[in-house]
Amino acid sequence: MTRYTASEVIQLPRLTAVGAMALGEQLLSAAKPYKKQLAKGIARVLSALSSRHGDLAAALRDQVSLPGGGEPSEDAVQCDRVLDSCWSGLHDFLTAFTKLPPGAPEVAEASSLKAALFPGGLKFLQLTYVLQWSESELRIQRIRKNGLDARLEALGGKRFLAALEAAHAAYGKALGVTAPAATAAEAPPSVREALDAFTEALRAYVIKVMGAVEPDEPETQELADKLLAPLAGWSVGPNGRGAARKNGKPEDDVPPPLPPDLPSADLLPSGL
Repeated sequence: MTRYTASEVIQLPRLTAVGAMALGEQLLSAAKPYKKQLAKGIARVLSALSSRHGDLAAALRDQVSLPGGGEPSEDAVQCDRVLDSCWSGLHDFLTAFTKLPPGAPEVAEASSLKAALFPGGLKFLQLTYVLQWSESELRIQRIRKNGLDARLEALGGKRFLAALEAAHAAYGKALGVTAPAATAAEAPPSVREALDAFTEALRAYVIKVMGAVEPDEPETQELADKLLAPLAGWSVGPNGRGAARKNGKPEDDVPPPLPPDLPSADLLPSGL
């Protein structure tokens, strides 16, 4: 007898391991405010999704390697420092405007930009290398998609933005996450297994969320839209794709991910 399976019914965007890591963070963040409202079935699959996401994070932390494997290269460490300085500099630039006298137009604009780009402050700079790259990528995509670049330039931040984009590009290259797919190494088995498990958990989550929608109860569709907004944005971004990346720095408190604002970016090489 022919049966439909979750993998056949639910088609997900093509995800790399680090891309799935970022998308998972956004989905879990999107669900957090509604946990008490979720039906038991949705809560159960959300818990499974969270568990598989944790497994994927552990696999990446242990096995996603920098060029040459093991410790980060000297070039990667230097690029990391430069990118940290660029983000910190942009943060300080916007903070300086917020210290102008109340009522100055730049105060509100700088405060708005700072909230959009640094919802958790600069804690994301303490994440491991590949995860910091991911947070940096999401912020840069937000700048491009939402027209924040023009607003930053209007405040005089064009030089900061140019330096930031150059540093981010150099960082991705030094880490090996933006290397051409033809030269990317095969993903370690544990990473591939964790990615497959996360993907199946994600399909189960989508099925449960959409299955709870009742045609005569618009609030159920509204909740489903909020829960799946990051996935919808990942699928229909400017390039039809979404992504993220980092690896190897001492970990500090993990900041909250950027609010689910439908970011998108180029996928990483298929080897990750």
